[in-house]
Order: sequence, then C-alpha cells, then structure tokens
Amino acid sequence: MTRIKPHFQNEAINALLFKIVCIFWLIVKLMGWRMWTAYRLFPTAPVFEGLDQIPAVIHTILLVLSLLCITMLLFFDKNKFLIVGLLMIEIFSCLLDQNRWQPYEYQCLFIIFIFMINTNKPKLVITSFIFILISTYLYSGLGKLNNGFLHTVWVQIILKSFLKVPSNITGQHYIYYAGYLLGLFELIAGTGLLFSKTKKIAAIALIIMHLFILLLLGPLGLNYNNIVWPWNMVMILYLYLIFIKKQERVITFKDVFQGWNKLVLVVWGILPALHFIGYWDGFLSSSMYSGKAPKMIICITDTNKCKQLGTFYGKRSYKICNGQAYIELQNWAITETDAIPNPEIRIYKIIQKKLEKKYPAAGLNYFYY
Repeated sequence: MTRIKPHFQNEAINALLFKIVCIFWLIVKLMGWRMWTAYRLFPTAPVFEGLDQIPAVIHTILLVLSLLCITMLLFFDKNKFLIVGLLMIEIFSCLLDQNRWQPYEYQCLFIIFIFMINTNKPKLVITSFIFILISTYLYSGLGKLNNGFLHTVWVQIILKSFLKVPSNITGQHYIYYAGYLLGLFELIAGTGLLFSKTKKIAAIALIIMHLFILLLLGPLGLNYNNIVWPWNMVMILYLYLIFIKKQERVITFKDVFQGWNKLVLVVWGILPALHFIGYWDGFLSSSMYSGKAPKMIICITDTNKCKQLGTFYGKRSYKICNGQAYIELQNWAITETDAIPNPEIRIYKIIQKKLEKKYPAAGLNYFYY
C-alpha cells in the first residue's frame, strides 16, 4: 500500500501530471521524428506486409496529427475526443513500423489511456500511474540479472567506456559480478515504492539512479542515445510528485481491478513476465539496457552497390565480416533516426528481407548476436 495526500486527488494536480506527460511526449517525438516518417534509408518493419503499400506521406501526416493532438491536449486538458484520436493515430502509426514500439512511447500511451478511462476518478488515475511506474522498475531490475548485462552494460559501457577502468581490474571476479548489484538496486527500490514507510527513500534512490544514467549517457559522459535523456528527467519528476511529498491517504492496488484499469494490470503486471520465456517483446517489458537484446551486423561485399549506406559503416574491425565493410543496425538507427531499433529477431528479418530486395548486388550477409 502507498499513502497519498488528499491534494493528489485534486484535479489540478492530475492536470499537472497530464501536462508533464504531454510535454515529454512532444519532446521525444520531435527528437526522434525521423523514426515516425518513411522518408529515410532505415527500413520500416510493419506488423503486416500489406501495410508496406501505405504511401510514405501517410506516415508524415500521422506524425503531424500526433503532434497537433498532443499540443492541443496541453490546452484542452484531458479532452476525451482528442485522447481517443491520439491513441488511434499512435496505434496505426506503430502498426506501420514496429521500431516505433519504443518503451517511452508505450508508457505514454498507457498513461494517457488511464487518464481517459478514469475521468473524474483521480484516485484511480494515481493508482494506475503508480502501478505502471512500479512495474517499470521491477521488470527493468529483473531484466538486468543476466550475464549479458554484466558483460555488455556493466563492464563494457560503465566500467571501461565511462569510468575508464583497466581490463586487469574489470576481469576480477568480484568486480565483474558486482554488476548484479545494479539490477538488485533497481528491483529493491522499485519494491520499496509499494510501502508507505519506504516509498520516500526508494524514490530518492531511484532519482539518484536516473541522475547517474543522465551522467552516463549525457554530454558529460558517453553522449549516446540522447532520446532517453528527457525520459530519465520525466521519471524524476514523476517520482518527486507522486512519492516524495508526504502522503496521508492510503491507496491499495485493488483499484487496478476496476473497469478498464484491468487492462493496465494485464499489460503491465502479467505480460512482461512472458518476456523471460520469449513470448513478449523486451521493449514492452521494460527491458532497457539489459544486455539481453539481440543485435544485427550487416557485412557488405560490394560497397559500390549500396553507396547510400556509406554514412553508417562501422569503424572497428569485425572478424565475422573478414575485413569487409559492415553496418551495426543499432548504430544505423541511432545515427539516422535518434532512436534504437526494436531489438526483436522477427523485426530484423523484415529489415533483412527489405535490404536484400533493395540492394541485391551488394552481397549483404547478416549476423545476429
């Protein structure tokens, strides 16, 4: 249970949270706008092959309509007509390209959804909001408890690239396995948000975690994947507004069993667990920087047959490419669209099929790892 002040049931406070979500959504949409168009080299990956027949201009129109709807919601607070329209636009746009199924997009969709289904029920809004936040931290923490996180994120990104720790130290067993503490930290702090006595210290701990991520990935650190910077900032705001201010009223999570809130319970509470057995997407399960996501390398035999892609060639040498030019799909997506691709093998295969069709003479070879 989490205690919450009576003023959190005030429509003015709910309106503030709603506006914060809309402002954040606008920012990330504008930062990664190329991912929401089809005027790019990075291929789209529609849910159904027939959706490839949709003209590229429709993608752009959907983006413009989305931005207009979000902007209008800043002035016409929680207008149901606008929210329904926005949700339909976003869902259709995401059907046109599964790479748009970004974690922040998914979270924004559901936060706006809970405001729509709980009109004049501020208690239910806050309860479902809290449920989404806690689910995010719990599944994100659990997702980091694997060897891929230790090797890729902890050792390569944090210790070597960011902290410049030499290999003879990172190779020490106790240093290597200490990386598990990061996943446990997030898991324990997320659990702490559940209880009145620990929610405040847990929120402070998570804010410190977000500040570290901003330092790690921000301009003073690796200066990488800048679209996650505003997301970390807005999560800090959520934590402060909902958990740190002293709360008095008790909220129980039985509220998520009411009406359409049950959909939030299923999608955020149950379905992410299926990711651990391969039946639900990582991006839809708060699996971010977990080290588990598969990557794709494209080796190029004849670069003259795909000169357009020259901007995205990798700089280091890959043995699997035998000295040939290559492209890392993740770096290509970030370079061109400021967003990482949805790391699912089925999506990689759609992209592979499109590239084979577009550059048949380039001798492209594909490797997943």
